[in-house]
Amino acid sequence: SGAGRAGSSRGILRSHAYRVQFAGAHSQSEILPEKKQSLYYNYLIGNDPSAWRSRVALYGAITYKNIYPNIDVRYYSDKGQLKYDFIVHPGGRVEQIALQYTGVDRISVNRQKELVIATSAGEVKELYPYSYQYDEQSVKKELRCRYRIENGNTVKFDLKDYDPRFTLIIDPTVVFCTFTGGANNYGFTAT
Repeated sequence: SGAGRAGSSRGILRSHAYRVQFAGAHSQSEILPEKKQSLYYNYLIGNDPSAWRSRVALYGAITYKNIYPNIDVRYYSDKGQLKYDFIVHPGGRVEQIALQYTGVDRISVNRQKELVIATSAGEVKELYPYSYQYDEQSVKKELRCRYRIENGNTVKFDLKDYDPRFTLIIDPTVVFCTFTGGANNYGFTAT
């Protein structure tokens, strides 16, 4: 993940990269591609045809199974946004989920309960972690969930009133990267 910002009128584009790791997660999770697309890519890079790749499949989602015991993470595209969900199956422990950030200036939670990741090029924000589960009558129940920051660089989730007998979904949403600056930034001022 990262943020970018246009520099001065000389057309310099500043950028910032950071890393997010699942602290304490299994290193060998099973990866399940989902929603195979009809499109494909060809990678014909360089002069060595043996290194070229053709008809590389595209998928609309990918799930990493058991990154923690009985907890999956699913990445997918929704209306042009990259999204991810934590799927906590019965027996999974929410308190094990730990997102460890490196290369950021600061992590905080604002008044709107959004996670704010400050970088040298701007801020990345994630909406509050929308969370829900279905009960034994298949009724969807929304749950109160919030971000908790530990040790200045690790994000965890605090949940109230969830039933560990049923699958829980935690659905944070990356809202936007802010690109700030003056009128000389042209297209870089968009979010």
